[in-house]
Amino acid sequence: MFVKVRSLLFLIIFSVFTCFSQEGIENESDSAITFIIKNLGFNVEGRFNDFTVLSNFNSDHLEESFINVEISVKSIFTDIELRDEHLLKSDFFDVDIHPKIVFESSGIERKSNSKFILKGSLLIKGVKKRVESPLEIEETKKSVRFIANFTLNRKDFSVGGSSFILSKKVHIKMIYVAVKN
Repeated sequence: MFVKVRSLLFLIIFSVFTCFSQEGIENESDSAITFIIKNLGFNVEGRFNDFTVLSNFNSDHLEESFINVEISVKSIFTDIELRDEHLLKSDFFDVDIHPKIVFESSGIERKSNSKFILKGSLLIKGVKKRVESPLEIEETKKSVRFIANFTLNRKDFSVGGSSFILSKKVHIKMIYVAVKN
């Protein structure tokens, strides 16, 4: 049953994605999802190396625009292998049960010429929350660059348990560059 629902969802998303005129093809070398969290008062920087973004942006028709992201949790990288392995365990991301982090946009609202608010739902470790993020968009004839900077409370998503040495706040930055078709 789940496979059928998942296949149907993929078909619907794919159909919606292909019916608009300004689809984006990810420029992987310029796209990144990074994070910073304090641990024992020191900044720990990391990134996710494997993610997929489906986007369609048209500044004249924001109601038809979207940015959807799927991140493979196993691709987490903090430059310390033992820490990366620990982050995959049940007290953090529990990758065996929750292998993906998923963001599905529900709307993009204009604040100024290049500044927007991205709205949607974020699913981490089985917990789904509505989120909003400032979004800066730089559009040229050939590409669209999306920059989102926001902060999450890791405890809202049951990540990291009740650690007192690990900050609750995680600062996230997504840079996504899409080449227009």
